[in-house]
Amino acid sequence: MKKLLMGLAAALMFFALLVVVFFVIFFVIEGEQETTDVDLMTNRELQTIVDQRDSLLVDVDSLEIDLVSYRAIIDSLEQELSFKDATLQGVQDRLQEKDAVIASLREAEVNAQDMARTFATMTVAEMRPIVAKLSDQVVMDIYTNTSTKRKKFLLEAMGNDRAAALASRLLSKEGS
Repeated sequence: MKKLLMGLAAALMFFALLVVVFFVIFFVIEGEQETTDVDLMTNRELQTIVDQRDSLLVDVDSLEIDLVSYRAIIDSLEQELSFKDATLQGVQDRLQEKDAVIASLREAEVNAQDMARTFATMTVAEMRPIVAKLSDQVVMDIYTNTSTKRKKFLLEAMGNDRAAALASRLLSKEGS
C-alpha cells in the first residue's frame, strides 16, 4: 500500500510538472509570436505610419494657428459689439431726454391752448393786468394758440411796445 501511495504521489507530481511546463511553453510561444508579428511589419509599413503621424501633427499645428486667429477675430468683434452697445445706449439716453422735452412741450402747448381759450372769454381790460405779469414767451405761446379774431385783443392788452416786440419775435421766428 505504501508503494501504491508513493507511486500515486509520484504520478501527481509528474502531472503537476507537465502542467507547469505546458503553461510556460504556451506563454513563451505566445510572447515570441507577438514579437514575430512586429518583426513581420516591414519598414515600408512603419514609414507609412510615421508619415501619417507627421501629417496629423502638421494638421494639428495648422488647426491651432487657425484657432488663435479665430480667437483674435472673436475678441475684435466682441470689442466692436461692446462699443456699439455703448453707443446705442447713449443714443437711447438722448432719445429719452428728447422724449421728455417733447412731452414737456406738448404739455406747454396744451396749457397755452387752455389759456388762449380762457383769454378769449375776457375783455381787454380784464386781460391787461394778467398779461403784464406774464413772460414774453408765455404771451407768445398764448398768442399763437389764439384765434385770429381774438389776437387783436391780446395785442391791445399787452401795450404798444410789448406788442411790437412780440410781432418782431414772431416774424423773425417765421423767417428762420
